[in-house]
Amino acid sequence: MSKEADEQQAWLRKQLDKAVDRLTNMNVFEDVSIEIKPAWILPMRLLVGKARGQNNPTTLRWFICGEVPLDHVGADAATTPREVIRHFALKWQIDASKLDEAAAKTLIDDAESLYDLADDERFWP
Repeated sequence: MSKEADEQQAWLRKQLDKAVDRLTNMNVFEDVSIEIKPAWILPMRLLVGKARGQNNPTTLRWFICGEVPLDHVGADAATTPREVIRHFALKWQIDASKLDEAAAKTLIDDAESLYDLADDERFWP
């Protein structure tokens, strides 16, 4: 494996570990054990994945992390990674209205970047 591929694998493992820790600390799942897998990756920048409690397969949730805040939503909010990226872009625009100016600007910038990414045909088949 090349050095770049090794770095990308290490980044992916780190993001998945962080997602499990955060989802667990946020009490998103009642299960002690969480199954997590990537659904779409923009290497070294963004990870969209699915997670569920191992003892309850109906707890499936989308999550997003990387250079953006970790966030999650029920699996019924979207059917594809592209749709879930659009979902988070819109959600964060709404959430920003509840924050102070500095935090709101950061979240709006992240939301706009996500929207542009979802709109860019180069990333989607």
